[in-house]
Amino acid sequence: MSANDLMVELTKFFKTASHLWGRCPRCGDLFRLSEAAISFNNEPPSDWLRRLQRRQEEAAVEQDELEGWKGELDGREGELTNRERELSFRERNLERTAREMAKGMIKDDKTVKALIADAKRQAVLRSRSTLLGHLFERLAPFFQRFSHDPRDVRAMMNPIDYVVFDGLTVNRRVERIVFVEVKCGTSRESPAQKSIVQAIREGRVSAETWQVGKRGIPLEQQLLAGPSRRAALPPPR
Repeated sequence: MSANDLMVELTKFFKTASHLWGRCPRCGDLFRLSEAAISFNNEPPSDWLRRLQRRQEEAAVEQDELEGWKGELDGREGELTNRERELSFRERNLERTAREMAKGMIKDDKTVKALIADAKRQAVLRSRSTLLGHLFERLAPFFQRFSHDPRDVRAMMNPIDYVVFDGLTVNRRVERIVFVEVKCGTSRESPAQKSIVQAIREGRVSAETWQVGKRGIPLEQQLLAGPSRRAALPPPR
């Protein structure tokens, strides 16, 4: 038998004996004898071991791709972080610049200066008007146009300025009770003052007398009386 025939026979034997296994002396991986270099085929037989090897190779390739994507994502994330920091820095600088520009405009612009001066002047005028209004409210009972005897006037100021007891000083008898609110300039009645006027117009006005202590006995005597003899203070009625 020639060497070529022997090789052919050995090759046929290895192809039919795929159940025979060997181990690589270097890496220790298992392999079939039919997959050895002596085989005349370019591809080993497609069985479960080959499928497993292909899956391992594909998994390794996918793992490499995933590692590459992860590295790329990490790089982009770092780039985005740097951009966010840069934008935040620019925003702070922009706000600072805007404030400085606004201050410069306030200092240099004649229109802004005029508006500020006018606002200050208006505030002073309003304060002066308020003070004058309070002054006239207190002086009103002494004006000639005031139709009541100033001696009959009692000042409340809040929520109504005055209560007038007409006839109290001259006749020693009150003929009429008048609530007086003094207004100056552009001032108007408050909601509370309007409600007072409405209550008077609708007749929702009454008088009450409260009795403290026992009637007919001086209050000092009731307070100095002993515990056993002290008169009980009845509730107000």
